[in-house]
Amino acid sequence: MPQPIPSEVLKYVRETEKLSQANLASRMQTVASVLSKLEKADDAEPEIAERYLSAIGTPLANEVLEFYNRDWKHSAPPSYLHPNREELWAIDHSLSQLSEFERSPRNDPILRAPIDLLRAELSVAANYLQRRDHTVAWIGDIGVGKTTALAHAAGLLVGDGRSQRKPAFPVGSGRTTVCETAIRVAPTFGIAVDALDDDEVVRLTRDLVTSVAPDASGVGIPSEVARVLRNMSGMKTSTVEIGEDEFQSIDPIADLLEGGLSIDQAVDQLVSAMRLPERRERQLVLPEGSEDGLSWVSKTVSHINNGMDERFGVPRRINVLMPSSNLSADGQILSVIDTRGVEQVTQREDLTALRDDPRTLAVLCTKFPDAPNASVQRHLQDSQEAGSDAASRKRQCILVLPRGDEALQVPGFDEPISSRAQGYSIRRKDVAQALVKATLPATPTYFFDAHSDDADRVWTSLRGQIAEMRAVYADRVSAASAGVQNLIQNVDVVKTAEARRGIQHSVDRLLEDVAPMPTTVRPPHQNLIDQLATAHHSSIAASIVRGGDWSNFPVTHILGSGVRIDANLRIADHISRINHRLDDFENEYGELEDVVQSLKAVRTLVAEGRQEFLASCLTIGRDAYGNLLSAERDVWKQAIARYGEGSGYKRDLAGIWREFFESPIPASTVKSINSRLRKSWETHVLVPLKRATRADAAEG
Repeated sequence: MPQPIPSEVLKYVRETEKLSQANLASRMQTVASVLSKLEKADDAEPEIAERYLSAIGTPLANEVLEFYNRDWKHSAPPSYLHPNREELWAIDHSLSQLSEFERSPRNDPILRAPIDLLRAELSVAANYLQRRDHTVAWIGDIGVGKTTALAHAAGLLVGDGRSQRKPAFPVGSGRTTVCETAIRVAPTFGIAVDALDDDEVVRLTRDLVTSVAPDASGVGIPSEVARVLRNMSGMKTSTVEIGEDEFQSIDPIADLLEGGLSIDQAVDQLVSAMRLPERRERQLVLPEGSEDGLSWVSKTVSHINNGMDERFGVPRRINVLMPSSNLSADGQILSVIDTRGVEQVTQREDLTALRDDPRTLAVLCTKFPDAPNASVQRHLQDSQEAGSDAASRKRQCILVLPRGDEALQVPGFDEPISSRAQGYSIRRKDVAQALVKATLPATPTYFFDAHSDDADRVWTSLRGQIAEMRAVYADRVSAASAGVQNLIQNVDVVKTAEARRGIQHSVDRLLEDVAPMPTTVRPPHQNLIDQLATAHHSSIAASIVRGGDWSNFPVTHILGSGVRIDANLRIADHISRINHRLDDFENEYGELEDVVQSLKAVRTLVAEGRQEFLASCLTIGRDAYGNLLSAERDVWKQAIARYGEGSGYKRDLAGIWREFFESPIPASTVKSINSRLRKSWETHVLVPLKRATRADAAEG
């Protein structure tokens, strides 16, 4: 064999065949300690690996030998345990065939474009499939129960001194976790913390103090953040009994202000008490053989989450490292993110990034009675309106979280329900019908009762969904490999050349029609108006005070999303015309299989170019409107002044922003955005389409 073999593969074969190290050592005429040392190493040298597998001699061992004896030319062979090892071999083999064909007399310059397209397809699929890591992002409303469900699903449970176990994460009825939490596979338990920088902590402390001042004109901060800051500074509120059934709340911050300190002085005192320079720890690893890992995680995470661990500052993200068979099964290496609870607005930067990440599965959590709830539907709608390919690439699913006997009491179903499985089946159909009614894409729906259901089943479902995400790229390998075979076996240079010239001329005419960007269909600021109606007034007010820079209502991100939504609507007809033309080409040249395969690659190229264009629209809009609004102080002052002036706050804010965006002031910004969109449309869609359909690509 030309390559070393991962020792984990050797161990896998031995254990699958139920052979002990002593038994195998006897066959190899060595001792068990040698095999023990071999299996603990990262790799085994080819000679010893071949001896090891030959001594086992089973069909599985022979299959592994055959796999590693293949002639890999373009990459090192993956682990035999890799879930897509055969697809990666098909890629390597097809790339070798393409290279050999290019060197043969049968090659012709006219074939440069299809060869390049096929090679690009194989390379894209290889880059995706070679990696085994994926993120599973749990997304849901505050209080929906996703953190509790995730703790049970991941096995992050600890004893509570009684018969049952409780989640290792801090959980409650909502607003318990201060930040996003991630779970990653590791050999032992550990915790890594991404912390806020000191300037941001000072800024949040000022917001806290300002909200306590008697004449508070500022906006409060989330209660979970306030809890951390108070604990870090020793300024916790307390309650004392002042009479029978009568209590009084004592706030040390309010006492400081009433004692004559200014807001600045109070902020300085709190920050000084936090001792931020001493809170620089970022990672802890539990040594092997120490206390129970889950108990240690529970205690440490709880203290960090509450600001009670003096080694850590305010966390932005807490990463829990732990061994987990469910997160490393089926050849996959999964990380789990427990996102911050959704507070009405789903157009958040972190959620958008997760939605658009090709390696992330978004798990949209909802309670049983109202599944799919409003937030789940808004998330699916955001994805659809933004032109995301999350649905078609299998990157989103719904996770319904039943509690108690809810699965036996399905709303609207009068007949007795005999089992939870039947209740789940009925509710799954209800979810599907609700999505159809809302004109939202069909979305896989799973169920998990944290206290009754087997966690292995939900992970089997989620890993199966990730396998479908990977299958999208595996299908591209099959199509591209078939394209390579068709190109080599069915070379008809004249017909291919004529077909490609015809396609080139037709695409040139089409490009003239689809080059101009249509006018605005849905003004970007309409998205801001719509989100104002959805968001909580406190989140809106917090954002307005900060010039739109607030994670629960990020104004420039929402406007950028509005630009993307509008751009998606504006190019919809153009994309449809391009795809119809490609359909015509496939029908016209259907007998030329290599041309048809190239057209399929062109179709994929256009689809991915569209995604890149839409992603750039979000960036362009966010940047342009950010620059505009940073200079327009009057509209911010007007919006800030409206807070606290009685009912109709959100309605009046909508009027303020509508009047501003429909005034002449943003005209130059809108003009700049349109110019940048036209350039991006050209760069990401038109130019690649033109290049991919050149009949003389090799000469150009």
